[in-house]
Amino acid sequence: MVNKIDYLENKKQRFCLKNDAGFTVSFSNYGARITSVKFKGEEIARNGYISGRCANRIAGASFKLNGKTYYLDRNERNNHLHGGRLGFSKKYWKMIKLTDTSISFSLHSPDGDMGYPGNLDIIVTYSLFLDGTLQVEFQGKCDQDTILNPVNHLFIKNLDNKLKLWINANSYTEKNYNNVPTGRILPVINTIYDFSKEKKLDAKAYDINYVLNGEGYRKVASLGDIVDLYTDRPGLQLYKSEKHVCLEAQIYPDAIHFAHFPSPVLKKDAAFYSKTAFHFKLK
Repeated sequence: MVNKIDYLENKKQRFCLKNDAGFTVSFSNYGARITSVKFKGEEIARNGYISGRCANRIAGASFKLNGKTYYLDRNERNNHLHGGRLGFSKKYWKMIKLTDTSISFSLHSPDGDMGYPGNLDIIVTYSLFLDGTLQVEFQGKCDQDTILNPVNHLFIKNLDNKLKLWINANSYTEKNYNNVPTGRILPVINTIYDFSKEKKLDAKAYDINYVLNGEGYRKVASLGDIVDLYTDRPGLQLYKSEKHVCLEAQIYPDAIHFAHFPSPVLKKDAAFYSKTAFHFKLK
C-alpha cells in the first residue's frame, strides 16, 4: 500500500516562468529539471536535470574520506556516474518557492544515499531575467563531511549545425579508456579540444572536461549567437551529440582521487553555494 503523503510528494509537478522578452522556461520537480527553454515559441534547450550528489564520473565507484572508504552505486561499467542510478536527477524534489521570476526546489538526501556519507539538504533556485539570463544557484549543507558537485545538465539545441564555440580554457584533463581522468592536465593547443579562440564546432562527438581560466564568477564560454555561460566553477564539461550541446559547469571529474584537482569535499555544517547562468542572446 502506498502512503498517501508519500504518493503526493512523489508525483510529477510542472511549473513555468515567462517574461516579456519572449522567454518561456518550463520546470518539473522530477530531477528539479528545466524541461524546456523556449524563445518566441521555438524550443532552444531542454531536459536540464540536476546531476548529483557528485556529477560526472568517480573511478571505481568508491572514494576515501577521513580514512574511511565509501562504496558508491556502480552505474557505468566500473564507474559511478552523475550520482548513481537514483541520483538527484531521479528524485522528486519539493517546490518551496515560486515567484514571477524565480522558482526554488529542495531535496533531502539521507546518509548513505547512493553510498554518500551524511544527511545533505540542498536547494536549487532558477531565476529568469528580462535580458535572457537563466540563473542557477545551489545551496547546501550536510551533517557529515561528504563530497558535493551538483550540475545542471541542460541540453542546448544545435540549431543550425554551424555553431561556433569559445571556451575560456587553455588546458583540459586527460582521460583514459574508461572515460575518467588520468590526473594529467594537458594544453589544448594543437588538439581537437582547442576552443580558446572561437571556431566552428565540428561534427565530432565531445565529452571532455576543461580547466577554466580565472576564478570567481566570470564568463567562461560562448556558443555562437545562442548562449553565453557564466559560472564560479573551476571546470566545464563539453558534451556534444548530433543534436545537442551541453556546457556543464563543475568541479573536475573524479576530483576526489587527485589532490591537485579542486576539492569536491564539503565539510560538516559548512555552507555550500555555487552560481551558474545561461545568458541566451536570441533577439
